Amino acid sequence: MPFSLIATLIIVFFTVAFSLQNDQTVSINFFKWTFEGSLVLVLLTTLCMGIVIHILASMPARLRKSQEIAELNKRVTELEGTQPSDVSHPPRHHTPYSD
Repeated sequence: MPFSLIATLIIVFFTVAFSLQNDQTVSINFFKWTFEGSLVLVLLTTLCMGIVIHILASMPARLRKSQEIAELNKRVTELEGTQPSDVSHPPRHHTPYSD
């Protein structure tokens, strides 16, 4: 079995166990809004909101990295199209551990 499948099954197991053990009703107050619902629904909703916020907050960095990867792939393609004598190689540095 792949590791990701095992990890997913473990997470699902603990989520179901958590849900079954925390079925109390709680009251949530936010400014003038009041919501009453299951504790597990409140906690899982909060978790999902946190995941969405994380994804949105990390989106600019992901887009920059994606753009940088596209530019580097374009550069590799350009360099692969040139003759080997046309490509300037960086100087090799001799390290004391390499012979």
